[in-house]
Amino acid sequence: MKHTKTAAALALAGIAASPLAQAEGTTVTLSGQVAIGILASDAEDVDAINEGDPIGVDANGDTIFATAADVVSAARPGDPTVFGDDSIINVKATGTLNNGLEGYANYRTDLGLVGDVATGDNIHLGIKGDFGDIRVGEVPDAIGYGQLAGDPLADIDGENFGISYTGTFGGLTFGANASPSGSSDRYGVGVKFSAAGFGIGIGVGTDDDRDELSVGASYSIAGVSLAVAFKDFDLGRETIGAKASYGWGDFSAGITFEGEAGDVDDGDALLRFDLGYDLGNGMNISTRLNSFTDDSDSSGDLLDYRLLLTKAF
Repeated sequence: MKHTKTAAALALAGIAASPLAQAEGTTVTLSGQVAIGILASDAEDVDAINEGDPIGVDANGDTIFATAADVVSAARPGDPTVFGDDSIINVKATGTLNNGLEGYANYRTDLGLVGDVATGDNIHLGIKGDFGDIRVGEVPDAIGYGQLAGDPLADIDGENFGISYTGTFGGLTFGANASPSGSSDRYGVGVKFSAAGFGIGIGVGTDDDRDELSVGASYSIAGVSLAVAFKDFDLGRETIGAKASYGWGDFSAGITFEGEAGDVDDGDALLRFDLGYDLGNGMNISTRLNSFTDDSDSSGDLLDYRLLLTKAF
């Protein structure tokens, strides 16, 4: 077994090294991280239901017995679980083109623990220079430029199959992205501006003929960061969020809130607490607590928490 692992490692090293010799002038950077944690919640245990078990009483007062369709296996979804979170290997290649611009490509593999299936992520390539950055593949989504207060409840940001342009001019950043109807059918534009600790952002666009909007503002000073944001997903769904964070030395702490403010799930909300400590040399330990409130049904309330250890390389 030891020989097999060694041989595999040597083969991987050979694969990684061979392109370096072939692509003169290209810089290849290998990076990544391993993150493993423990996750638990207060989700209620599910009792087993076997065929023939009494499961209720009908309108006539007669006992209802479980049929094959009613069978349920016992489950304890809230029990502590060891999990792999964002364990990745990332390869980035950059080099100067004949016209003096910079060409680049990026590929990332996301993995979990033993037995999990590896998936490709953040795959893109592009060209950039003084004019800005043109990218294809997984690209920045300008619709999310106003999402400055995080996304614990609803994420408006993300385009995996598109083309984008990003240009920075002083403190102003302009972005635009498009994906054809055969892919995501998503189009967006946005602007961000920052100066003297203040930041604002706004993004608008369409997702398969559904309008989306994000607008937010932030302020940072002396390790303290504050942000608020509003997001509109169309079809009656809107959210309002706020975030406050503070860093001192190797410690960091944050509190994030996002609540439903439209016709869809109005009153539902999620409150998140984060605490982290930098152990040095790319290693970090953190805790997170999420408290979800279901405004229409208290049985849908959920409290979950995790402890996470991360090593970046």
